Amino acid sequence: MQTYLNGVTASVTGGTASFTNIDITAGTVFGIGVGVAPHFTEITNVDANGASTNGAAAGVATVAAGTTDLFVQVPGNVTVDGVASTSVAIFGGNSNVTYNVGGGTGSIFAAGGADSLNATGSGSSYNVTSAGNDTLNFNGTNGVETVTATGNATTSVFLGGGDVATVTAADNSKVSVVFHTNAGGNLDFVNNSSQAQTIFSGSYSTAGGQNVFAPNSITVFGGTGGGFYVGGRGGFNSINGGSGSSTLVGGGQGDTLLAGGANNQLFGGAGGETLMGAGSVNGFYLGLEEPGIGSIQAVGGLASAGGSGTQSFLLGNVDGTTLTGSTVSGSQNVFDVLGSYTTTGGEALTFGGSSFTINDFSGNDTINLLKSISNGAGGPSVESVQAGLAGGTQILLSDNTVITLSNVTTSQVSVNGAHNVITFV
Repeated sequence: MQTYLNGVTASVTGGTASFTNIDITAGTVFGIGVGVAPHFTEITNVDANGASTNGAAAGVATVAAGTTDLFVQVPGNVTVDGVASTSVAIFGGNSNVTYNVGGGTGSIFAAGGADSLNATGSGSSYNVTSAGNDTLNFNGTNGVETVTATGNATTSVFLGGGDVATVTAADNSKVSVVFHTNAGGNLDFVNNSSQAQTIFSGSYSTAGGQNVFAPNSITVFGGTGGGFYVGGRGGFNSINGGSGSSTLVGGGQGDTLLAGGANNQLFGGAGGETLMGAGSVNGFYLGLEEPGIGSIQAVGGLASAGGSGTQSFLLGNVDGTTLTGSTVSGSQNVFDVLGSYTTTGGEALTFGGSSFTINDFSGNDTINLLKSISNGAGGPSVESVQAGLAGGTQILLSDNTVITLSNVTTSQVSVNGAHNVITFV
C-alpha cells in the first residue's frame, strides 16, 4: 500500500498525473460531482493546510468518467457513484462508504468502518480487501471477484448473476457468503481465520420464507475454524470442514463432504455423495431432505466414519448406499433406520424399500429401527435374516428395506424384536 501511495505522490508532483482534492467540512450534508476527469480524486475532511475538521459529514459524491484512482476519508456516511475506469479505490478506516460501480476492474481497499460495495455489469471484476464491517454485493455477469477479509473484519459477501469468486478469511476475521437467487457462478473459499465461517449456497429459505436456489458449485476449506457450509445445486461440491467443528450440507450429485473437527454434522444431498467424518463425534444424515427443496433420495454414494466418539447415521430414503462405521478405539456406531420423517417444510414422508450396506458390522455397532426421530416404537420390524448370495448377511425389514452386512455371518447377528434393535454377537 505504501509503495502504491509513494508512486501516486511522484506522479502528481512530477506533473504526469492530474489531481483533484475535495475538502468536506465536518458536520455538513454535501452533494458533489467531479465534472472533469482527473487521474486521482481525493475526498477528505482535511483542508488545504493539512488540518482535519472534527465531527461526521454525510453526502453523495459522483466521480467523473476517466478517474483512475479514488481516495475517500470522511468520517460519517458517504455514498460514492463510481466509474468503470477507476482501478484503485481506498476507503479510510473512519469512513462508511457505499460504493456503486458498474463494470470495470480494479482493487478496492476497505480499511475499516462499515463499507458497502455494489458491483454490477458485465465483466465487473474486483479484488477487495476488507478490514471492517463490510457488505460486498457482486451481481454482474462474467466477472471474477476476489475478496480477502483481514484482521477482525466482519465481512458479508453476496454473489449473484454469473460472477465467480475466490474468498479468503484471514487472521481473526468472520465471513459469510450468500448466493442470490439463481446465481450461477462458482466459489472457492479458504478459511485461514480462527473463526467459524458461513456459506449459504444451493437452496435455502430466507427469513421471509422465500426459497432461494443457486445452480452452482463450491469448493471450501474450513481450516481450524470450521463453519457452516451449504453446497450448490450444480453438484460436485468439494467441502472440507477442516479441523474445526463443522456442519456440511450437500447440494447435488457428486458432492464430497469431509469433516475433521470435534463435533461435525454431514447432510447428504440428492444423488450419490461421499461423506467422510474424522475427529471425534460425527452425525451423518442421508436420504432425508434439502433445505428449500424438500424430500430427496440418496442413490449410491457412501458415508464413512473415522471419529473416536459416537458416530450416528440417520437413514431415510437411500438406495445402494454404503456405510462404514469407525473402528477407532472407544468409538460407537449407531445406525438409525427411519420409517417416517417430517421435513422442515412440513412434508410428511413414509420410507420403505431402501437398500444399504454396512461394512464390517461389529461389536461397537447398533442398528435401531425407528418409527420416527422422536418415536422409536412402531418402526419397521425384521422379517428375515439370511446369508447373502454374494456373502455376508442380508436382513429384510417389514417395509421391504434390505440391509446388507458385509463380512458377517447370520450367527453373528442378534435381533431384539421387542425393541427393534440389531446388534453383533
